[in-house]
Amino acid sequence: MPQRIRRKVYDADYVGAVGSGAADLQVSSVVESTAAGTVLIGSSRERKGFDERIEARVVAAMAAKALLLFPFLKDVPVMRAYGGFRPFVPDHLPVIGPDPRLAGLWHATGHEGAGIGLSLATAEILTDLIAGTGNDKNPFRVDRDTLAPYLEEVA
Repeated sequence: MPQRIRRKVYDADYVGAVGSGAADLQVSSVVESTAAGTVLIGSSRERKGFDERIEARVVAAMAAKALLLFPFLKDVPVMRAYGGFRPFVPDHLPVIGPDPRLAGLWHATGHEGAGIGLSLATAEILTDLIAGTGNDKNPFRVDRDTLAPYLEEVA
């Protein structure tokens, strides 16, 4: 397929989905071409545990959203579909720092779909905390007030 999409394109639903607490299926358009000329479309979120099955209804919903942005994709066949897990934290903030329940355990997780984009900032925060130069009022700590009810569940 000739390359026709020159940049990664997101619709505004992506930002809304990242901030949403909804557990049901949410789909937003994320469309980009690869160097080989294929087109990647996404994305979806649905809280359903560790069920790794790819569902036709989800792929169809993502394709329908992508077609709103790029109608010329309507005759392009699907080559493959893949999925992944998004580490989710109920207050929508990542968990970065030491775990007070187990010495030596450090966390850098819970970024949902933004982990790669936030990796450098996360590394900087984690480095500062390990070196003892980090913020004592780290808003991403494991034992923050907004996660207290969930810590009791796993303790």
